[in-house]
Amino acid sequence: MASLRGASEVRWGIIGCGDVCEKKSGPALMRAPRSRVVAVMRRDLAKAEDFARRHGIGRAYDAVDALLADADVDAVYLATPPGSHVEIALQVAAAGKALYVEKPAARTATECETMAAAFEAASLPLFVAYYRRGYPRYAALRRSIREGRLGTVERVEYACAKPPGATGWRVDPEASGGGLFVDVGSHALDLVDFLLGPIADVRANVTGPSGSVETKVDMSFSAGALGKVAGKASWNFEAEVAEDVLTITGSDGSVRCPNAMNGRDVLWSRGGRETFAASHPPPDPVQLPLVTSVVDALLDGSECASTAASSTRCSRVMDAALDAYYGGRGDAFWARPETWGRRPSPPAGERPEWLKTAAFSSV
Repeated sequence: MASLRGASEVRWGIIGCGDVCEKKSGPALMRAPRSRVVAVMRRDLAKAEDFARRHGIGRAYDAVDALLADADVDAVYLATPPGSHVEIALQVAAAGKALYVEKPAARTATECETMAAAFEAASLPLFVAYYRRGYPRYAALRRSIREGRLGTVERVEYACAKPPGATGWRVDPEASGGGLFVDVGSHALDLVDFLLGPIADVRANVTGPSGSVETKVDMSFSAGALGKVAGKASWNFEAEVAEDVLTITGSDGSVRCPNAMNGRDVLWSRGGRETFAASHPPPDPVQLPLVTSVVDALLDGSECASTAASSTRCSRVMDAALDAYYGGRGDAFWARPETWGRRPSPPAGERPEWLKTAAFSSV
């Protein structure tokens, strides 16, 4: 790809124009300054043409190769299920185009690393749609934490509960990489990384019906550049009552974010008493701030908060949590459901090299 530095706009080609693209990313790609969608691709050409017609997009394709051969496409947004990401991403890199890929970037950290290596070798940028890194709510919270408003950060806790009933590719490991924890939990783990720094020392208790994807994950970990923040998180996808709360505690108080994924409030407390409340409405469309940052990075060389490196860290954390439940995640584990949930945690000497060196464990 010829450098986009100094160009007047980024011309996007979209691969996979389903619900996520319709509601979250597509409007952001169309509304961000200096951003224009010029082509879309979906295997069902009629649906691709319908999307293009409704959104005033000039071209529609039913094959990845056809979209990548379009000389007017500068960069690609990939919004298919994660199981297809690594194959398509390698095609995008070979075509010499930048990539903005939906989260999680792939099913496993190994696949993420394969993608990252291909783009690094081609000197191409790779961004990942962990779009809550762009929320004003969390940009302000991160800034306040770094300015010392909590004093020394000591503890982070997150709790997520959802009623059962999820269907489709999100609970098909071949398509998604696991159950809802991979799709939903990845956002919270990435958010902790964004606010406090990298996660390590992962220990997790994972349960689910025999031969099925995980439905409950209880995790402890450390966070921060020095690993001094104690972390605890839980996900229950069989709950009767919904919950979604992030709490960070420091030596000088605590901050709580109710409805952490989609809410607006940031509640500061000290000595058990609420001292200040801030409200930051979610962006509309939700991906607009992050997409704007991606466009600025492509055209101006500025920093973007969600990269291949930060995304791969998140996938390593999920792999560390789920490794024992799936009997390992270094192979096509989705093809052997009879092994899920039955294998004890491996001794440290038998863990994959990245698990050892990153100080991860899974119990």
